[in-house]
Amino acid sequence: MRMRLLAVVAATMLLPLAAQPAMAEKRIRIATISATNSPWHKAMTRFAEVAAKESNNELQVSVFTDGQLGDINQMYSSMQLGTLEMGYFGLGAVVLLKGAEAMNIVYVPYIFKSKEASVKVLNSPEFLKLYDDIAAKTGVRIVGAYGERSPRALQTTKGPITKPADVKGLRLRVPNIELLKATFEKLGAQTTPLGMLEIYTALSRGTIDGQDNGFDLSMPLKFYEVAKYWSATDHAYELTGWFMSEKTWKSLSEAERKAIVKAAESGGEVSTAETRKLDAASIETIKNAGGTYTVPDVAAFREVLKDVHVPYEGKLWPAGMVERVRKMQQ
Repeated sequence: MRMRLLAVVAATMLLPLAAQPAMAEKRIRIATISATNSPWHKAMTRFAEVAAKESNNELQVSVFTDGQLGDINQMYSSMQLGTLEMGYFGLGAVVLLKGAEAMNIVYVPYIFKSKEASVKVLNSPEFLKLYDDIAAKTGVRIVGAYGERSPRALQTTKGPITKPADVKGLRLRVPNIELLKATFEKLGAQTTPLGMLEIYTALSRGTIDGQDNGFDLSMPLKFYEVAKYWSATDHAYELTGWFMSEKTWKSLSEAERKAIVKAAESGGEVSTAETRKLDAASIETIKNAGGTYTVPDVAAFREVLKDVHVPYEGKLWPAGMVERVRKMQQ
């Protein structure tokens, strides 16, 4: 009788625990414009794995590549509405959102001395505070800036770029970003914005003479098949950004937020490693396709472009910020 009573008491004590429902899974979709099997795709795959592991499988992430959920503008709009949870693409693209204009600073020509310098600066306290401000103003949060990008360069159809004068008169696809447009207009180019998936056709038909991008986006989409000249101007170093709907961010617990940040850091490590491998292999790929790889007179480009940012100082970003960024790298 005593044993039966103890069993009943034990079972009664366990009832509240058994009655508790299992923690509900949270579904997160993360999208990019980059191609399947690109460095960004591999980074997002790692992100999904780590997010699940760090949250005890509460966070279940689905990955979408190739612009399946729209271009960058469409993804931002969806994140603002809360109908898309996350995006992964170039950090500076956030300037497309009203309220994030200060991030144009990452495209000031030659503001960063190296990829490593950009990592240090873009994760500094000044920029972390800026990311909080952007989240409050736009509804899109920069969860982290993790993952090196290839340096931005020029890929053209009519011949190599060896000096600033070679850019004059070219019709170039340039993202709809103020500082990038100002950079190439200063060099005398005609700029036009196109979606990533429109570039190949425009190059092949002669609608444009070239495009501004790095190996990381250009090589997976095989632009080298139709634009044979790669000129390593290296005019901008950038990181990839892990973006999240602020509505989604606010719905997460502190533990879930930490899991997301850790997953972004891990995904960024994959992106950096894969991008470095891609960069190392790309020159040979271009040459094997009958193209050329040229290192232009970068000092001449620096000189011509040294004052491009001046009209925007104190307008797009706080006055003195360019100088502070440069001092961080000394």
